Amino acid sequence: MLTEQEIEIIEGCRKGDTACQKRLYDQYGPLIKGTCLRYTGDMTEAEDLFHDIFVHILTHFDQYDHITNLGGWLNRLTINKVIDYMRHKSPNEAIPMSQFEQVQAVSHDRHYDGIPMEVLLGFIQQLPPKMRTVFNLAVIDEKEQNEIVEMLQESCGNVRTTLSRARAMLRTKIQKYWKNEEDNVKKYE
Repeated sequence: MLTEQEIEIIEGCRKGDTACQKRLYDQYGPLIKGTCLRYTGDMTEAEDLFHDIFVHILTHFDQYDHITNLGGWLNRLTINKVIDYMRHKSPNEAIPMSQFEQVQAVSHDRHYDGIPMEVLLGFIQQLPPKMRTVFNLAVIDEKEQNEIVEMLQESCGNVRTTLSRARAMLRTKIQKYWKNEEDNVKKYE
């Protein structure tokens, strides 16, 4: 159910009220920009994409159906626009096998506790674009595999393989991070 504030913002944006547009920007802008950054991995590119998406949002409020909450609609619209952008940017991107390292199994007891969020997000941003996109959709945005297949227009096998390789690369980076942390602690003992 929409809050009074959300209804006010929606109706104001539909009428072109700049005060409501600013409220929308202030309230949801950081989330939209964060989503853009998660998928592009580059701040300049993310900001450009964010501005394009925000203009699209402001010009398409007539398509908002009041069924979903405002944040959910904005998130879905943002992800769809980012996916379109990434698809056109690198339509048939091949991921070189040199990107993959042998990965040892990681204990599931470590749930990334102790790793600063900036470091973890940095690891995700270092993934090749296709892997970053699939990982973000599956893990961060919690999309089902069939949704990802449809959004990316990829086969089920490609999505599964790409996600598996993204996780493997992240595991390797996390293992190296923990190894460096342990070495630093030993150095100062």
